[in-house]
Amino acid sequence: MDWIQYLNKAIDYIEENLDGTISYQKIAKIAGCSVYNFQRVFSYITDKSLSEYIRSRRLTLAAFDILNTSDRIIDIAVKYGYESQDSFTRAFKNFHGILPSKVRHEPVRLKSCPKLSVQITMRGEHHMSYQIEQWPAFKVAGIRRRIKTDQAFGQIPQMWDTAWKDGTMNLLTDLFRKTDYRPAGFIGMSIGGQQENSEEMDYIIGVTNQVEVEGCIHVPAPGGMDEIQVKSATWAVLEANGRLPDAVQNIYRQFYTEWLPNSGYQLEDLPIMECYMQEGRQEVWIAVKKE
Repeated sequence: MDWIQYLNKAIDYIEENLDGTISYQKIAKIAGCSVYNFQRVFSYITDKSLSEYIRSRRLTLAAFDILNTSDRIIDIAVKYGYESQDSFTRAFKNFHGILPSKVRHEPVRLKSCPKLSVQITMRGEHHMSYQIEQWPAFKVAGIRRRIKTDQAFGQIPQMWDTAWKDGTMNLLTDLFRKTDYRPAGFIGMSIGGQQENSEEMDYIIGVTNQVEVEGCIHVPAPGGMDEIQVKSATWAVLEANGRLPDAVQNIYRQFYTEWLPNSGYQLEDLPIMECYMQEGRQEVWIAVKKE
């Protein structure tokens, strides 16, 4: 079974449980990857977060139930996972633009989010430069913050901006001058949470301060910074040169939608890294394993 089939089976599971409990761990197990990796892949393929898709599908079906049954609105709310009629009403109005109580009493315009079906699109107009590397274990020293996964596109740039303003990047620059190890440059590392229904991730801004090879000196992390150990693994190292943030975002999308489905690899449950170097050069490191 290929990667696209795994994704579609995970979407089938979501569809079958919209009126019940949806386990993110179960979704990830069906897809053969971690919760965090599934959320990333889903968002790049569909341009929406997993939680947003589930919420939109439930509110779509809830509108059909209001139109086509005589069930009480509170019962429909509970059916689709809302603890109160008030919380359901707010979510319904945010999605459809109208109160659920009006749907049965006057002509209204409603929104519909259809079930997704993932397919491979053969493009091929943009080349992607990459290499597969078996890399030894290494350590990254830096600052670490817990952020909301579906707010990452806003919170991560703010975190970098703060790091430049508060002197963190000066400390990391000094550390970089003592190391200059690969993965190179300033690193943005994403680590997904493993809890059930995890909606958070850890993000690290740092520098590689040790690689477990003979003769490599461990340079301690500056005071107040964390040190993250990453085990030896096989990595797809993707060239993402160009103007930020588009260059990196485009590479992620191309990797998940074109390269991965055809590669014979699966995602490994390890951090994902962006390496920012000089003169518009960037690399994206994604751990993979043979199917």
